[in-house]
Amino acid sequence: MLHIKIKHYLFSPSWFPSIITAALLYLMLSLAFWQLDRAEYKSNLQTTIESRQNTAALDFNSIDTSGDKWLYQPVFIKGKLDGSYQLLHDNQVNNMLAGYGVFTPLKISATQAILVNRGWVATGKSRTQIPDVSITENETPILLNGLLAPAPSKGLVLSDNANDYTQWPAVLQYIDIAEIEQHIQLELLPMILILDRAEQTRFDVLPIKINMRSGKHTAYAFQWFALSLTLLIIYFVVNTKRTQHS
Repeated sequence: MLHIKIKHYLFSPSWFPSIITAALLYLMLSLAFWQLDRAEYKSNLQTTIESRQNTAALDFNSIDTSGDKWLYQPVFIKGKLDGSYQLLHDNQVNNMLAGYGVFTPLKISATQAILVNRGWVATGKSRTQIPDVSITENETPILLNGLLAPAPSKGLVLSDNANDYTQWPAVLQYIDIAEIEQHIQLELLPMILILDRAEQTRFDVLPIKINMRSGKHTAYAFQWFALSLTLLIIYFVVNTKRTQHS
């Protein structure tokens, strides 16, 4: 047992609570620094999105898609929209209204395609009434402008996609590229194209949403640092006694 005496006070913690305190302190500080790292990442991501949205669009064929340099890069891309395999991303909210994100494969070769986020459409009067998302450019060569982005995050998944892909458009709870490409007979690129607002007239193109802003991560980091300090104060107060003196 450790004994440290300072004037009329004796600090003498036992080993077991000291080990528990050290473990909790390590965990809390690790979480705090992790939140700071996430805050820096989200801040850099927001800066990247804002800066690249103001740059000139590049030919998709000139983009290096092996790493992550393509993220949020404006591009123009040639292909054929395939209206046979349209996807509706369920539970998407716009101006407090429920709706769907509309995704359509753009075939860039005989076997390869990229999912195009064509925007948001409101739900029908009932869940059984699927909105009209048909396209007039079906299988017609077309040039599209948009922003390359990752597929929407699944978030907290409480259940699998309750869809057997036998009816189209397919209503999905989340967008899983690996799952989707098994049902459309096309290889999908590991990214999506968010259609440029100037290209869109039928649906609302929503701004890119970052799940949690950097400020929230910083606030969470502060909370973990505060809890760490509180734990240390409790540890020292509980294990420090005033000594008797004559």
